[in-house]
Amino acid sequence: MNVWILSIIAVAAAAAGLIIKYIWDIPTEDTFPHKILYRCVYLYGVISYTAARLMGYVNRRCFTSNYYTVLMSFAPNPRESPAGSDVAIDATEFDGVKVRQYRNRRFKDQGLRPAFIFIHGGGYVVGSPVIYDGLLTKICRELGYYVAAIHYPLAPEGKFPEAFDECLKACLWFLRNASEFSVDQDRVVISGDSAGGQIAASVVQALCNTPSIPRPKAQVLMYPCLQFLDLRTPSYQRTRWLHGEQPGILNHITMSTFLSVYLFGEEDSRFIEAVSANTHVPDEVRRSERLKRLDHDLIPREFKGPTYRPPNINGNNNKMNTEHHLGNALWSECKDLLLDYRLSPLMGDLEGLPNTYVITCGVDFLRDDGILYCQNLEKAGVKVTHKHYIESFHGIIIFPRTRIPSSTVMRKDLFTFLRQEV
Repeated sequence: MNVWILSIIAVAAAAAGLIIKYIWDIPTEDTFPHKILYRCVYLYGVISYTAARLMGYVNRRCFTSNYYTVLMSFAPNPRESPAGSDVAIDATEFDGVKVRQYRNRRFKDQGLRPAFIFIHGGGYVVGSPVIYDGLLTKICRELGYYVAAIHYPLAPEGKFPEAFDECLKACLWFLRNASEFSVDQDRVVISGDSAGGQIAASVVQALCNTPSIPRPKAQVLMYPCLQFLDLRTPSYQRTRWLHGEQPGILNHITMSTFLSVYLFGEEDSRFIEAVSANTHVPDEVRRSERLKRLDHDLIPREFKGPTYRPPNINGNNNKMNTEHHLGNALWSECKDLLLDYRLSPLMGDLEGLPNTYVITCGVDFLRDDGILYCQNLEKAGVKVTHKHYIESFHGIIIFPRTRIPSSTVMRKDLFTFLRQEV
C-alpha cells in the first residue's frame, strides 16, 4: 500500500484516538448513568465555543453572533406539518410578534381547549422554537393543547429588556384574544426552559399585576435561571469543581458572558470577570434582608454534597472587589438591572402567582435557582410542584428521540401535570 495512504490512516487513527481519550476523560458525576451522551454534549459545546471564537478573529463579529451561527447550523430546518398529520405547524403573529403555532386538527370542533405558550432557552443569545418541535408537537397531539412558541429578539441585537417586552406583548395579546384560537382564556399555561424559563417567570409576574386580563392558569419552568446575584450556589460550585474554568460549557463563565451581551450588547470584560468571580455584589448587600431569598440554608442538605463551601460574607469579598477593580462602583452601575424582576424573577413579587411546576436536573449549574424559587414561592403561599431528576442534565428535554429513562419520566410527569392541573 502507498506510504502516503498509510500515513493518512495513521494520522486519522491517532486523531480519532485523541478525541476518544478526550471524551473519555471528561469528568462526570460518579453516579450519573448517561456519561457518554453527557460527554458528547460537553465536547459539542467546547467545539462550538472554540469555533465561534476563531470566527471572530476573521469576521470581527460579536462572539455570541458567531456562536449562534455555529450552533444553529446543526438545528433542524423549520418545516410545515406534512399532509395528513394530526398537528398543523405554521407561523403566525401575536400583535406583531412572530410565533410558531401547533394546532391539533382532531380537536377542531370540540369546544374550547387549553393553551401552552412556550419561550425557548439559549442564554438569550441562541435558540429557536423549531428546536422544540418534538416536545411541543407531542403536547399538542397527546393533550389537545393549542401550542405557541414565541420568537423573541436575541442578543446582541435584542438587548434587555427587549426579549421580555416582546414575550409579554405576545402573551397579553393572546390572553385577550384566546377565543379566536378556540382557547379557554382561563386555561393558559406560560412555560419556558433555561433562559426562556426566566423570561416566562418574569412575564407571569407582570401578567399577574396587570388588571383586566385573565391570569395564567399555571407556569411551567424547566431548569430555569432565575437570578444573577449569586453564582456560587451549591450547583454552581459543583459544576466548577467538576470542570474548573473550562469555557464553552454551561458554567459561571458562559453565563456571565451571555449576561453581559444580553445587558450591554457586548462582552464587557470588567463585568464578566466580576460576575464569574461572584464579586459583583458587595458583602453588605448579600447580608441584606432582600437577598435572604438566596440564602443557601434554603437548599436542602442532600443537594450540597462534599464539594460545597458556605459563602464567606464577612468582608473578604470587599478585598476581592478591590483586586478585580470592582467594588461598589460596579454594583452602583448594575444593581438596578440585577435586582429587576424582569431579569431576576426571584427578586420579584411572588405573592398571588399561579400554580407553578418547576423541573430541575441533577447535573445542572442552574439547579439551585429552581430550588430557591420553589422555596420562596411556598413561603409566599403559592402552590408549587417541584420535580427533580437526579439522572438528567441541563437541556435534556430537547432530546425527544433519545431513550433516556429520566427524560422519558420527565415528559410523562409534565404531561400528567398538564392533564390534571390545567
